[in-house]
Amino acid sequence: MPNPIRSELLQYDIDLALAPLKRRRFMALAAHTILVAGAGAVLSACSDPPVAEAPAGRVLSADQVAFFTRFAHVVLPTEGTTMTPLEQVPVLENLDHLMAGMDPDIRSNLAKAMGLFEHGSLVMGWYFSRFSGLPTNEAIAYIDAWQSGHYVQQGIISVLKKLVYASYWREPSTWGPLAFDGPVSEKWGLPSLGEAPLPVRSEV
Repeated sequence: MPNPIRSELLQYDIDLALAPLKRRRFMALAAHTILVAGAGAVLSACSDPPVAEAPAGRVLSADQVAFFTRFAHVVLPTEGTTMTPLEQVPVLENLDHLMAGMDPDIRSNLAKAMGLFEHGSLVMGWYFSRFSGLPTNEAIAYIDAWQSGHYVQQGIISVLKKLVYASYWREPSTWGPLAFDGPVSEKWGLPSLGEAPLPVRSEV
């Protein structure tokens, strides 16, 4: 099992993108989501699970594992390409390790964001299914709608993609098809200086 991904910069990006979840202006969207989640519970009770049941991870719930399994297959379609198949890369394990290293507040906001995205499809486009149950063409259209939607939606879909991409491309087994032979810092033996500090606004 690889070491946990510990990126303060990535965590900063996630916190910034999910900041609206903590603001009053988000209350209207949150109230709307309560109705959506209620409808989702009814529809879920009347249908089969969207994907096979999966065991929970260290911090990811079984539902979140199922969500990311489906989401990864939609945003990283490796079948029919030279890319390393998703099934050969520990994307879910890496995701679980990444989230385990996050601050609890960020992890809590991320869980809310996943819930919004997963159940938002019940009313956005009137798919009458949560995201994990959508066929691929509708899942892609739903993601595209979020990418061009409200800035809260854009932040959420950006974060979800970053998490999956970071968890996939960090694995050396995915580099071959790109003719990438690893970080030059390792090949050249350059010492790690840690992450550069974030820029500070000048008072001048």
